[in-house]
Amino acid sequence: MDLLYYENFKNCGYFVPTYKRQGIYFNVNIEDINVQANYESINDGIVKITRLGNNFKKTYWLHIYAVYTYFKEKKVPIKRIVLETSNASYEVLPSDIILREKWIKKDFNDLKNVPKTHGPHCKFCKIKKTCHLEFLNNGDISVVPNFNQNLIKELKSMQLDPVLIVKSNQIDKMDRKFRKPLYNLKSLLEDKIIAVEPFNFPEDYIVFDVESYMRKDFLFGFLENDNYTPFFLGNNESKSVEKMISYLSNKDKPLLHYDKSDILALKKIANKYPKYKTIINNKIANSLDLYEVINENYTLPVVSYSLKDISKYFGYKWKTELNGFAVILEYRLYLKGDKRSLERIFKYNEEDCRATKLIVNRLDSLEKLE
Repeated sequence: MDLLYYENFKNCGYFVPTYKRQGIYFNVNIEDINVQANYESINDGIVKITRLGNNFKKTYWLHIYAVYTYFKEKKVPIKRIVLETSNASYEVLPSDIILREKWIKKDFNDLKNVPKTHGPHCKFCKIKKTCHLEFLNNGDISVVPNFNQNLIKELKSMQLDPVLIVKSNQIDKMDRKFRKPLYNLKSLLEDKIIAVEPFNFPEDYIVFDVESYMRKDFLFGFLENDNYTPFFLGNNESKSVEKMISYLSNKDKPLLHYDKSDILALKKIANKYPKYKTIINNKIANSLDLYEVINENYTLPVVSYSLKDISKYFGYKWKTELNGFAVILEYRLYLKGDKRSLERIFKYNEEDCRATKLIVNRLDSLEKLE
């Protein structure tokens, strides 16, 4: 159990994080639980650890206790532990830890019997697909994309069994709002792609993807054919924006992206730099959201319609474990001077673009075969 994902483990005892945060990791046994945690450094009995939050959370005491226990077992004397959040630093003495030891151990004990559940935490879990299929096989269709609780209750009130509807080929006879969720269920049950409404993709296009930190969109990556071109909006933002607009001005191809956040990032650039508004608006008008295309035209045997899940289904081999949340962590490290973090973000952005292109190629090939 990686303590940096305590909130996820509190929701599901089977959680396996997709991304391991930076730092020196260690294992320690606390209350018969194999605990993983990390620290940044130790110098003259002062241990430094960092956390993502802005303020000191009560749950951070578990991390502090794990570090304290680890060095105690190693017989390394500790003077104090310094915990740094995004905007503050807190010093904790061994006496502070011992004072809270009783309820800290109780919190660890409470983690022993946390059941397997599904929810928002699944997004960052390595075994999400396996677990969701297990839930589905046990009759829980709420793991099927687009199948929210309201639709499930409505079908139940009509005494209709979604699985029976699928198996008896009655989907198209159902009200329109039920069709896409039911086709998603059919894809999962039969492990196949279904083209509900075939789509004609453009012959040539440029994939683009944006990375953000808080409210700042700091990296715009473009993939044309096999050539990846990034624009980093760092300290010299206006110059980078100028170069990016020059790049786009010379391209007469539609922009293809995954989800609306990328377009919103372009709109923010247009609002901040009005002289580029016409160029950007023309590019936005000639853009294509692959997520919307898939959501409206296809059903896939996946447990979520995230870029990573779909690209993995089509065989894309990711070389990085970063995700949208991890990018925030990595960018914070960059702001603290770690240039390798920025390199990892660039690689992740490029992979996002290449994964998007692979999905288009696979779907386009499917249409041509038919």
